[in-house]
Amino acid sequence: MSSNELLEQVTRELARIAELPAAEQPAAYAALHALLERTLDGANWSE
Repeated sequence: MSSNELLEQVTRELARIAELPAAEQPAAYAALHALLERTLDGANWSE
């Protein structure tokens, strides 16, 4: 995955999280954080 593709996916996910109820946002951000760590460590985004 290119850095542009990753940026686009992160941007979409942030927009999706912003639409969630406030009570659900911390867990969604935590999941995104974990996904980014795995992705930056070499895993595929979809894993």
